[in-house]
Amino acid sequence: MKKLKQMIERSFSLRMSLNILMMAASVFILAFWGYFQQARSSVREEAMEQAQVKLDNTILQIDKVLGSVETAVQNLSWLVADKLDYPDYMYALTQQVLRSNPHVVGSAIAFEPSYYPEKGVLFSPYSYRTEDGGIRSKQLGTEDYEYHYMDWYQIPKLLGKPYWSEPYYDEGGANVIMTTFSLPLYDMDGEMYAVFTADISLEWFAEKVNEIKLYPNSINYMIGRGGTFLVSDRKEAILNESFFARPLLEGDKRMLEIGHRMINGENGMSTYKRDGEEYYLFFAPVTSTGWSVSVACLYSDIFASVDGMRNMMIALSFIGLLLLAWVCYLTIRRLTAPLTRFAESATEIAQGNFNATLPDIISKDEMKTLRDSFESMQQSLVTYIDELKQTTASKERIESELRIAREIQMGMVPKMFPPFPERDDVDLYAQLIPAKEVGGDLYDFFIEDDKFYFIVGDVSGKGVPASLVMAVTCRLFRTVAAHFHTPAEIITALNDTLSENNESNMFCTAFLGVIDLKTGVMRYCNAGHNAPVIIYPSGKVKFMKIIFNRQEAIKAVSLDVL
Repeated sequence: MKKLKQMIERSFSLRMSLNILMMAASVFILAFWGYFQQARSSVREEAMEQAQVKLDNTILQIDKVLGSVETAVQNLSWLVADKLDYPDYMYALTQQVLRSNPHVVGSAIAFEPSYYPEKGVLFSPYSYRTEDGGIRSKQLGTEDYEYHYMDWYQIPKLLGKPYWSEPYYDEGGANVIMTTFSLPLYDMDGEMYAVFTADISLEWFAEKVNEIKLYPNSINYMIGRGGTFLVSDRKEAILNESFFARPLLEGDKRMLEIGHRMINGENGMSTYKRDGEEYYLFFAPVTSTGWSVSVACLYSDIFASVDGMRNMMIALSFIGLLLLAWVCYLTIRRLTAPLTRFAESATEIAQGNFNATLPDIISKDEMKTLRDSFESMQQSLVTYIDELKQTTASKERIESELRIAREIQMGMVPKMFPPFPERDDVDLYAQLIPAKEVGGDLYDFFIEDDKFYFIVGDVSGKGVPASLVMAVTCRLFRTVAAHFHTPAEIITALNDTLSENNESNMFCTAFLGVIDLKTGVMRYCNAGHNAPVIIYPSGKVKFMKIIFNRQEAIKAVSLDVL
């Protein structure tokens, strides 16, 4: 990989070929993406249409069967009222329901408790199909099976209208998973006296739902009004698990939303992910019961044809792009061959051979212009190098002189500390750090007759001119201080001397003080300089207050730090 990167970096033709390849690939990708999106949209619409047709056909069959069961019960309900005086005749009526409709696996006429005292508290003639295809009857109501508490009995009684129950396991009847159509029967006074029922096995629904096979890995479901699985690929989930159980446990808001749409009777499509796989879920309601039938199809199954075409187009495109890259490389390499020779000449020039021979260019295009530019650059470099050598020599000479000037300047200020080791009444330290090689900052001090003379100043400007003024000021300070004793007199004499013949108008700010080491009294004169900083034994720090008096320029101030 590293060698390939180096080869690309060193080859202009290869980089240009790669750029062209990337542009061509970008155009292809955009076009392919548009086509692929359109193809996916068409396939998705086709899948939705196919799923809708399958769901509608399945639901139509279910509704047809449910409708036939309702009709069979309703057509015989008038005979119940006509034969109320003959309770044993009710067995014949329940048998007739089974004979009139092959989908019914059981039928009962469940009377209100104690409706027939002679028959006991619970009387419910019930007929059911046997495994050999026959029909048998029995009394359904027993102490172990109190049918009047069941949903299929109570809900139509409370609602006052026919009702399809949620599927359940009938332990007292046919001992199968079934759903029950319940028709409440009323007497002339409007009082309900019985519930006429017909049972359909859940296995029949499962067969119809599982016939919806859109793709090889499709999964079919049917859920009840509360979300309970009525049909599932997992038998253990039927009547035992809710569609919402796993989404609630995993916090899957997407699946919860889909489940609510299904139990609300919506017809539609949605997507979800489960165990790393993406699914399309198509669902439609069974309006007569409130159930919902759905089929989940793998994304890979729906778009298998599109993905196969995509993979083939990617392979062909990859081969085509490689051929395009090879053709571009050969063409660009031929056109840019003179650049290689220019690079070799430039390398020689970079190594110091300014007289390197440039390649001859016969054409009059950009290559000829480039060759002429190289030749002009070559001549300019020779001239520039000569001038640079002269400039460097001059710079080195100036830097040497500045270093000497700095050494001279620093030798003019005291730098031995402590300066007065024989005295214990003076503790002093000073340091001068110029901003440039040399500058105009200054300080100086001496002791004479138990008086400590010091000056701190700054010359306007920087560099050599300022350093010269600084040197003159330092020497004048000691000379003038020997003839004058007050700070004002010394500053005045300094100012008069420095002002003479000062055509450059340079000036110096200074703070000059004289401390009587016997009394601790300091007299000072401030000539436009910053006020000194006083550090108290407590650690407090502040600028010294400069006092100006109109009659007197100098006023003695006692330093409370001494």
